[in-house]
Amino acid sequence: MRALTSGRIAIAVFLTVFAVVLAFHGNRMVPTNDEGIVLESAQRMAQGARPYVDFFGYMSPGSYWMQSLVFQVFGISLWAGRVIVIADFALQCALLFWLVARLSASRPAAAAVVLTFAGFQIADPSFLTAQHRWDSATLALAGLCLLTANRTALRVCASGILLAAAAWCTPSMAVVGGVAIAWLAISKERRADMLPFLGGAAVITVAALGALAATGSLAAFFTQMAWLRQNYSSVNILPYGSVIGGYRNLLEGTSGVGELVVRMVVVICVALPAILPPLAILLWGFALWRRTAPTEHRGTIQLLLLATIGLVITAFPRADVMHLAFIAALPYALAGAGLARLLPARAGVTLAMASLLMAAIFAGNYFRGWQETARVPSPAGVLRVPLDQVAGMQKLMADVQPGQGLFVYPYMPLHYFLTQTRNPTRFSYLAPGMMTRTEEMETLAELQVRPPEWLLYLQLTPEEFLRVFPNGSNLNWRFDTLEEWLRSHYQPVENPGVNVAGYGLWRRNALP
Repeated sequence: MRALTSGRIAIAVFLTVFAVVLAFHGNRMVPTNDEGIVLESAQRMAQGARPYVDFFGYMSPGSYWMQSLVFQVFGISLWAGRVIVIADFALQCALLFWLVARLSASRPAAAAVVLTFAGFQIADPSFLTAQHRWDSATLALAGLCLLTANRTALRVCASGILLAAAAWCTPSMAVVGGVAIAWLAISKERRADMLPFLGGAAVITVAALGALAATGSLAAFFTQMAWLRQNYSSVNILPYGSVIGGYRNLLEGTSGVGELVVRMVVVICVALPAILPPLAILLWGFALWRRTAPTEHRGTIQLLLLATIGLVITAFPRADVMHLAFIAALPYALAGAGLARLLPARAGVTLAMASLLMAAIFAGNYFRGWQETARVPSPAGVLRVPLDQVAGMQKLMADVQPGQGLFVYPYMPLHYFLTQTRNPTRFSYLAPGMMTRTEEMETLAELQVRPPEWLLYLQLTPEEFLRVFPNGSNLNWRFDTLEEWLRSHYQPVENPGVNVAGYGLWRRNALP
């Protein structure tokens, strides 16, 4: 009866979080580099384009497929583009409650962990946007929970399906699937579950390969995965637990011991996604060594600890705090349940209250930011736009009409989606340092054949490039040939100028 009650509470958690976040976040415009990669590509697919053949598919197709399906069902809008990531977040909160309640035997502890997790995760509105890592982390967590639930062949098969689907969203998630297979193989009691688990994984894998083959995209998919393996690490390398700009920037300008203490607490909160995995391993490793871990959950704990290591591996080579935050739900669950079991009651309550206070302060940043927005109509629906971006967005929507040609350089493909303009190239974005001269010249050739009317241009500086990609000092931070052509064929819109999140609006020169 207790497990059933926890399950019902978990369902209520999912529905509540989904409804609240959709209301506040469904149409909030957040200028991020990554969200448009999913949305623009999925819209192309919803309109019949083939990934890797008709456009440059940056990643494996799982997230593209899911988002394309949502667009076909609900139509093209920003809120439809947020449905999946909001469902991901809500499901992570629900599974987090279920896991902590199960491992700690305390629903109050589970509620405290969920509220802490939710508060920190929503603090930065740009984090809760469409991203393949949200999809893969959620599918993997759901698969692990099913594998550790009451055993039935159907649940084990579904676990294999979910963990394989996670890898089709983020290929490195195959590591977590490998961990699950190894755990089943080692466990004498669970070895018989290997067949239904592998059967489930095979079902989704064969279906995905068949879908690619049916559209003539299979060979191009493997070519793209080889390209990604060769080029992604050239620029996307960050040490474990790092933050863009470095921790020193978070402490600069400190005056007095009191302010230093406050800032150190903030730094610890920011670094939680990097702190929690080793903390969870230490807590439960100690409990297993001392044989104080609950006997009925020993196998589950061993699997989840190994899966935590696997999830951390999936974040490399860009293992900064943001990428670790995508897979933070399981470390939160293990660390929270471990502390609930090991700490005395009074110490546990004190820690929970302090965590909830800090999480509420961080979450307050999200809601304060939401209040400082205004409604701006767009082809992707009525948007909630930050006040400092409203004038630029209004002018952009007035000047650039849906269906017109637009090229956005170098990042921010979200602008294609919000304006519903036509990108004349195969590329949602063109990232210096990762993409090569081959992609640069291919883009230039497409622009020369079909020069768009409009250009949104971020004049990237080497300082900004190195701030985001600190290991890219030996890489070219711009595409010189392409930028020369853009500057000679376009000029900035003036009186007034248009600037949205650093991107200025340029218009094609009058043709002779």
